[in-house]
Amino acid sequence: MDLNNDQKELVALFMKQEFLIGKLYKLFSYRYPEYHEFWTEMATEEHLHASWIKRLTERDSTDKFKFSQGDVRSTALASSIESLEGLISGVKKNIKLTIEQAVSMALHLEKALWEKKFFQCIEGDSDDVRRIMSMLHSEQEVHIIKIDKFALQIQKKQ
Repeated sequence: MDLNNDQKELVALFMKQEFLIGKLYKLFSYRYPEYHEFWTEMATEEHLHASWIKRLTERDSTDKFKFSQGDVRSTALASSIESLEGLISGVKKNIKLTIEQAVSMALHLEKALWEKKFFQCIEGDSDDVRRIMSMLHSEQEVHIIKIDKFALQIQKKQ
């Protein structure tokens, strides 16, 4: 795969964003031990997504690969990452955050990624590239559904 510097930066930012979301979910697993299993599973999946994105950068340079940037800009991703880092810092400093607020934040993060179609901007002729992008797109939708269901469970307990 032959990406220009801007595209390499976007892919690196995609990876970092997924990793940070996973880190946030891992912190939630410690903050809310009664929901440890849910948050740990979500964190593990986010780190898996980051590894899938990394695999895209390791493709053979002869693979035909299209990076359809669309509205996705490095500044938007950098801003999202900055917000995530601030949230992670706050959670580490024990800001007051109810489980409902944590779930709401997670749902907002996942929906924002879905709406911006971050995982639909890379296309390739390689079966591996198409498969990875399809999995990332599907996983985003699955995460929204999982968090929605989790939010309903939390509401019922209250």
